[in-house]
Amino acid sequence: MATASQQQNDNDISHNTNPSKAYTDAVKAGIIPKDYLTGGPHVNTHETLSSVKPVFILETDLFGDVKPSPDQYLTHLELYNSIDSCIPKSHLKGLQRVRGMWRIYPDSDIDRETLITNNITVRHKLINVYSANPKSSEYSTHLYLRVRVKDVPCSADDGQILRAIESEGKCSVHKLNRERLRVDGLLTNCQTGDRILFCDPLENPYQE
Repeated sequence: MATASQQQNDNDISHNTNPSKAYTDAVKAGIIPKDYLTGGPHVNTHETLSSVKPVFILETDLFGDVKPSPDQYLTHLELYNSIDSCIPKSHLKGLQRVRGMWRIYPDSDIDRETLITNNITVRHKLINVYSANPKSSEYSTHLYLRVRVKDVPCSADDGQILRAIESEGKCSVHKLNRERLRVDGLLTNCQTGDRILFCDPLENPYQE
């Protein structure tokens, strides 16, 4: 009669010196997918972000125009715990800081709406939560013209596009982005070929 210890050892395939048998046993036990060796790359779905759009906060709303000292920096852990007063922190899929702006990724639209409506209290101060990237607005104001350049191969040099716009259009280009495909609300690394430029109004508009 097999003991509990023997049964546990029988289920443990790590000691198996036969790779083929170990793989078969692992598939039967549901430890690895059936097509693990023959299929494409396997992605842990628990490690991917949901299709819910992020919300944003700015550190300037917390510190003002004064640059904080290193011991005053807002950390991931502090923000994570602060958000718990608005929504359960277990509902967060990601926190990302980029040059003084934080992207907050909730796992549902309900949590996203709650964050936007109620805002977040950090260090006893109510911080505004933005539904869209507040730093991108500087390129969408009337001060800059948003130009989409189409029908250009992805392999084409961006410098050639810049020179053509600046020389023929007689304007200054402040920023050029390569558009990337968005699928189910998530930004992929697949380029569409379109270039998005933010520039001064054209002195010599192009004619079709």
